[in-house]
Formats: sequence, structure tokens, C-alpha cells
Amino acid sequence: MKTLIICFSQTGNTRKVAEYIRDGIKDEIEFCEITDLAGVDMKQLDQYDLVGLGCPVFYYKEPENVRSFIEELPDLNDKNWFLFCTHGSVMGVIFYTMKESLEKKGIRVIGYHDTYADGTLPFYPHPTLTTGHPDDQDLQEAQAFGKKVAQCGRAVSDGDTSCIEKPAPVPEEWVPGEAEMITNDFLLQVMPPLSINSETCVQCGDCQDACPVNGIDIESDPPKIQDPCICCFHCINVCPTCSIETDWAGYESLAPENYARYLQALKDAEARGEFRWLMDPETINFNDPYYKQRKRKLENKKE
Repeated sequence: MKTLIICFSQTGNTRKVAEYIRDGIKDEIEFCEITDLAGVDMKQLDQYDLVGLGCPVFYYKEPENVRSFIEELPDLNDKNWFLFCTHGSVMGVIFYTMKESLEKKGIRVIGYHDTYADGTLPFYPHPTLTTGHPDDQDLQEAQAFGKKVAQCGRAVSDGDTSCIEKPAPVPEEWVPGEAEMITNDFLLQVMPPLSINSETCVQCGDCQDACPVNGIDIESDPPKIQDPCICCFHCINVCPTCSIETDWAGYESLAPENYARYLQALKDAEARGEFRWLMDPETINFNDPYYKQRKRKLENKKE
């Protein structure tokens, strides 16, 4: 059975999970390869018996570039796929939205796996509530899922569909409504626009290379940024001179309120046996968001 894992990863967490899922699959199936989302040859997808698609959760759903990838897929009738994701405190509706889109392409989704992971949004503090994940236990669980989904893929190919899973219910009542409201267009309207400080930018190209939608051109005059944009803000985190700037004050002020909801969601998940604390939530410093930490490190390096 020929198997492929497609992965969109920025900080490396989703990629690491994908590698452990692959190892689990290879306990059952000799052939399993991994490719980045940007490197997928859609014309070759029908050659695979089982395909996995994984990504981080953005605003309770799949990132916009992953959604566009699914929309551009050819019809793959009766092909078996599985889904996996990494996320912070709340997973959201990602498996429901991805499953619905894939089924429109004739794809049968047979399994789902989620993993808690560290978060690095620039306007939130770090460490964050899920810092430390994924740890060894998370990765071993990913490997076990890989073995399980490979077994299911073989069974479904033989006509036994009893192993096919359904997405787990969304436990937070407020999540589906917010997921529906927070579209990419909405985010671009409410998020403060980014700019590139030409006085400090060294034109290294790191931000341009890191943009998953080719929305940055540092050589244009003026430099182009957020054209297009999926609001991942990964460009801010990879810029070595902290030259991508905006005013995060409004979102910094919302952090304590948002974190109160996330904290409760994680306490509920802990009670269900779905989450383990690897850091003390009482140590979170809302006055020190990630972008300020990076600027401070840069200044200390200059001294």
C-alpha cells in the first residue's frame, strides 16, 4: 500500500508529528514518504492508496493556504485520507471543515489525530499555556496513530469500513461560532497592518522565504508585505532584525481575557484525560509578549 503524508509546518512541530506518524505507518507498510504542502504534485496523488494531510490550527480552522490546496485538488474518488493537526489550547473545528472540503473531492477520511503544541503568536506571551508540547509522550501517541491508521487503510481497501473514525465533538460551545466568524478576510480587516522598517531591514530574505503564500517581496520599492496574507505572522518571528512592525497594543490588551477562556478549556481537557500540563499557567507574564521578547534579545545581542 503506497502512502504519502502531506505536511504544512512553520515552527517544526507539525513536521515532527508527521515524522512519528510516518514511523508508525512504516511499522505496517513499507512505503511511506513525507512532502511539504508546497511540493505536492497533484497529478500524482491518485497513485497513493493512503494520504495524510497535516497542519497547525489557525483561528480554530485550517490555514487559508491549506484550504486553498484542498479546493484545488482534482477529484480523487474513493481514495482514503487521514487528517492530523497541532494546536494550542483549543483545537476548534478544523477536522470538520477539512473533512467537508475533502469529501467534495470524493475523498474518504478514515482517521484523525491532534497534538498540543507550543504557540508563538507575536502579541501573546511566551511561554504559553501549551509550551513543552509536543513531548515524547505526544510523539509516541502520534506513532501509535500512524500504525492504527495504516491498519485501517488496509482494512478499508479490503472492504471493511468499521474502523473509520468520526471527528471528535467540539467541547467548547463558543468555538464553532467564532470559527465561522473569523475568516481570512475578517482577520485582514481587524488585524493591524504590517510594515517593513527599511532602516533596519538587511534584506536577508528570511521573511520572504518563510511566507507560505509568497506575500512578501523585500526587493520591491516600497517592499511588499501581506499581499496576500494568511495572518500567520511567521514573518515577524523569523526576521533577525525585528524589522517587521505594527502596533500590537490592542491585541496585547485582549490577551488576559482570551487566556482565561483557553485556561478553562485546558482544565476541562485535563479533566477528560486529554491534556497534561508541562508548564505552570500562573507564571505567564501578559506584560511580555513574544515580539517584545525578541526585540529585547536583539538589543542585548547588540550590547
